[in-house]
Amino acid sequence: MAKLVIYEEADEETVFEDFELLSNRILIGSSPDNQLVLDAPNIDPAHASLELRHDHWILQDLGGPGGTVVNGITVEGPYYLQHNDLIELADIKIRFRDQNSGPETEPEPPAEEEVYSATEPIIKGRVWFAKVAAGTLAVLFLILLILVIGHYAGLLNMADLLPPWLSQML
Repeated sequence: MAKLVIYEEADEETVFEDFELLSNRILIGSSPDNQLVLDAPNIDPAHASLELRHDHWILQDLGGPGGTVVNGITVEGPYYLQHNDLIELADIKIRFRDQNSGPETEPEPPAEEEVYSATEPIIKGRVWFAKVAAGTLAVLFLILLILVIGHYAGLLNMADLLPPWLSQML
């Protein structure tokens, strides 16, 4: 049975809580609607999620400003958790424990799903959409700038670019 050990680092490790992973999807955050509620100032209402896929736990940052770190590396996509991984959500440290797998055995991730470790640079979800939208707006702005410069330089007439039914109205 997998569990999360939530603790605070001091002179020695002080355990606050053992959280057993009893369902296939666990939402983590400061909202009381989550399965794991972390009441801390830098924890987002929906900070991260854990999902059991093909007998392996996958950690996903949910895009809040706080970020999610595993073993010192920022998580930017689905992350395949291994026994004894250290998860950091703002100031809270969580140790992932899974008695079904040891450090010497590393099962292969499922072939039909894309699961990445935090060391692979990927662009997913909202970040990918934002980059595509920003690129599209930049191209449209550049085209408009070229048209305006061409109009003021006398190289083209902007009215010639309008459809005939609209240019008759002007």
